[in-house]
Amino acid sequence: MSHSNVSPEERTAALITYLLTAFLGIIGAVIGWAVFKGKGAFAKDQTTEALNWAISLTLAFIALWVVVFVLAMVSPKLAIVGTLLYMVLALAGFILSIIAAIKANGGTAFRFPFALRLVK
Repeated sequence: MSHSNVSPEERTAALITYLLTAFLGIIGAVIGWAVFKGKGAFAKDQTTEALNWAISLTLAFIALWVVVFVLAMVSPKLAIVGTLLYMVLALAGFILSIIAAIKANGGTAFRFPFALRLVK
Protein backbone atom coordinates (compact mmCIF):
# COMPACT_ATOMS: atom_id res chain seq x y z
CA MET A 1 0.00 0.00 0.00
CA SER A 2 1.55 3.27 -1.09
CA HIS A 3 0.41 6.67 0.05
CA SER A 4 0.40 9.29 -2.67
CA ASN A 5 2.10 12.57 -1.97
CA VAL A 6 3.91 11.43 1.18
CA SER A 7 6.06 14.31 2.35
CA PRO A 8 9.75 13.78 3.10
CA GLU A 9 9.03 14.84 6.70
CA GLU A 10 6.46 12.04 7.10
CA ARG A 11 8.78 9.45 5.52
CA THR A 12 11.58 10.55 7.85
CA ALA A 13 9.26 10.37 10.87
CA ALA A 14 8.30 6.79 9.98
CA LEU A 15 11.93 5.86 9.28
CA ILE A 16 13.11 7.22 12.63
CA THR A 17 10.29 5.49 14.50
CA TYR A 18 11.05 2.13 12.92
CA LEU A 19 14.76 2.52 13.65
CA LEU A 20 14.00 3.46 17.25
CA THR A 21 11.80 0.36 17.44
CA ALA A 22 14.55 -1.84 15.95
CA PHE A 23 17.13 -0.70 18.49
CA LEU A 24 15.08 0.25 21.58
CA GLY A 25 12.00 -1.94 21.28
CA ILE A 26 8.79 -0.72 22.83
CA ILE A 27 10.44 2.32 24.40
CA GLY A 28 11.61 3.51 20.98
CA ALA A 29 8.19 2.85 19.46
CA VAL A 30 6.42 4.83 22.17
CA ILE A 31 8.84 7.74 21.74
CA GLY A 32 8.45 7.74 17.94
CA TRP A 33 4.67 7.45 18.13
CA ALA A 34 4.36 10.25 20.69
CA VAL A 35 6.66 12.60 18.79
CA PHE A 36 5.66 11.93 15.17
CA LYS A 37 2.00 10.79 15.10
CA GLY A 38 0.83 14.33 14.42
CA LYS A 39 3.05 14.88 11.36
CA GLY A 40 0.47 13.61 8.84
CA ALA A 41 -1.63 10.62 7.84
CA PHE A 42 1.31 8.47 6.67
CA ALA A 43 3.37 9.27 9.76
CA LYS A 44 0.43 8.48 12.04
CA ASP A 45 -0.26 5.21 10.23
CA GLN A 46 3.36 4.03 10.31
CA THR A 47 4.18 5.16 13.85
CA THR A 48 1.04 3.38 15.05
CA GLU A 49 2.11 0.28 13.12
CA ALA A 50 5.54 0.44 14.79
CA LEU A 51 3.91 0.78 18.22
CA ASN A 52 1.58 -2.16 17.59
CA TRP A 53 4.54 -4.23 16.39
CA ALA A 54 6.54 -3.36 19.51
CA ILE A 55 3.60 -4.26 21.76
CA SER A 56 3.18 -7.58 19.94
CA LEU A 57 6.89 -8.37 20.26
CA THR A 58 6.87 -7.48 23.95
CA LEU A 59 3.91 -9.79 24.58
CA ALA A 60 5.65 -12.56 22.62
CA PHE A 61 8.83 -12.10 24.66
CA ILE A 62 6.86 -12.29 27.91
CA ALA A 63 5.06 -15.46 26.78
CA LEU A 64 8.33 -17.01 25.65
CA TRP A 65 9.96 -16.10 28.96
CA VAL A 66 7.23 -18.00 30.80
CA VAL A 67 7.72 -21.00 28.50
CA VAL A 68 11.52 -20.94 28.99
CA PHE A 69 11.05 -20.69 32.76
CA VAL A 70 8.75 -23.73 32.80
CA LEU A 71 11.09 -25.65 30.48
CA ALA A 72 14.03 -24.83 32.75
CA MET A 73 12.14 -26.35 35.68
CA VAL A 74 11.59 -29.56 33.67
CA SER A 75 15.03 -29.79 32.11
CA PRO A 76 17.86 -27.28 31.66
CA LYS A 77 18.48 -28.72 28.19
CA LEU A 78 14.96 -27.71 27.14
CA ALA A 79 15.63 -24.20 28.41
CA ILE A 80 18.43 -23.93 25.86
CA VAL A 81 15.91 -24.53 23.08
CA GLY A 82 13.71 -21.81 24.54
CA THR A 83 16.66 -19.44 24.72
CA LEU A 84 17.43 -20.09 21.06
CA LEU A 85 13.81 -19.28 20.22
CA TYR A 86 14.22 -16.05 22.17
CA MET A 87 17.19 -15.12 19.98
CA VAL A 88 15.27 -16.01 16.80
CA LEU A 89 12.36 -13.80 17.91
CA ALA A 90 14.73 -10.90 18.68
CA LEU A 91 16.47 -11.24 15.32
CA ALA A 92 13.16 -11.47 13.43
CA GLY A 93 11.90 -8.37 15.25
CA PHE A 94 15.05 -6.46 14.35
CA ILE A 95 15.09 -7.52 10.69
CA LEU A 96 11.39 -6.80 10.13
CA SER A 97 11.77 -3.36 11.75
CA ILE A 98 14.67 -2.55 9.41
CA ILE A 99 12.63 -3.72 6.40
CA ALA A 100 9.74 -1.53 7.57
CA ALA A 101 12.11 1.45 7.91
CA ILE A 102 13.34 0.99 4.34
CA LYS A 103 9.80 0.67 2.97
CA ALA A 104 8.53 3.68 4.93
CA ASN A 105 11.47 5.78 3.79
CA GLY A 106 10.37 5.02 0.24
CA GLY A 107 6.83 6.17 0.99
CA THR A 108 5.30 2.69 1.12
CA ALA A 109 3.24 1.70 4.13
CA PHE A 110 4.46 -1.49 5.80
CA ARG A 111 2.30 -4.03 7.64
CA PHE A 112 3.87 -6.52 10.01
CA PRO A 113 2.57 -10.03 9.38
CA PHE A 114 1.79 -10.99 12.99
CA ALA A 115 1.25 -7.67 14.77
CA LEU A 116 -1.75 -7.19 17.02
CA ARG A 117 -3.60 -4.00 16.12
CA LEU A 118 -4.23 -2.74 19.66
CA VAL A 119 -3.56 0.97 19.09
CA LYS A 120 -5.70 2.67 16.46
